[in-house]
Amino acid sequence: MHQENGTMTFCRRSRGSCARMGNYVSLYLTNPKGTPLPLTEPSFDPNLGFPQGRKERVMIATEEEMEAAKLPLEARDYCAHKLIQYRACRSDVWPWAYKCAHEKHEYLNCEYDDYILRLKEYEREKRLLQRKLRIEKKQAQELQA
Repeated sequence: MHQENGTMTFCRRSRGSCARMGNYVSLYLTNPKGTPLPLTEPSFDPNLGFPQGRKERVMIATEEEMEAAKLPLEARDYCAHKLIQYRACRSDVWPWAYKCAHEKHEYLNCEYDDYILRLKEYEREKRLLQRKLRIEKKQAQELQA
């Protein structure tokens, strides 16, 4: 057993295969109906449970700015504007890239905050899915009784 990228991994050295513990186990083994599928859109209303609604996330960097900065597709997320600023700073002060530590810190904090927000959205979807299953099970029991 060793830890890799924040997830526990159990390996069998004889076969060389590893099994990640976490979403894969719950998705395919322990709770397949109560676990949301990865890389899918949320199935519940985003404003469910928020009487005044939620603030919608908007991209600050435009598509043209990201193309002009030659950002790879995997970097075109909600923190792209911070990455553009960081790359511009690095190119301005090049041999002394350490002078851009503030911009780098802002970009990495933005990426971390985005990760936490996506994690919370996944957990919200998971809890709402489990709630829906509990309600359906309870209604089925009441119909049988």
